Amino acid sequence: MLYDSDMLEDLDHLSERLTKLVAYTHQINTERQTLLARVKSALTERDALAQLNTHDGQQSKALQIKVQAYESEIEDLRTQSSASHAVLQASLDALKEENRVLEAQLAERAHEVTALRAATIQAKERIDAVLERLPGAQPLEQT
Repeated sequence: MLYDSDMLEDLDHLSERLTKLVAYTHQINTERQTLLARVKSALTERDALAQLNTHDGQQSKALQIKVQAYESEIEDLRTQSSASHAVLQASLDALKEENRVLEAQLAERAHEVTALRAATIQAKERIDAVLERLPGAQPLEQT
């Protein structure tokens, strides 16, 4: 019976090892399922991030196009502003020159008026002097 006892012992040992192996297989299978679920989740997340990245890239390109359009518009406005400034500066310079000429003419006219007033006063004084010397002249009242 010794043989049977050793055999039974070997069978018990084999049964224990098979039980452990089955348990280990179940554990590995469970871990495999968990890892597969994590891989699937990671792939889903990767796809979502790739889609988001594509969307962000498209938005970035659209914004870049808008920025370029705005920069072009700003440059056009600067060019127009410079042209307008040049026209206004030329107009201002012409008006300043016209003002200078008019002021010079005004000063000249003021000088002429002063000279004419002085000449008028002198002429009046001469006329009065001539009138006083005329025979039968009456003395003039001084005003």
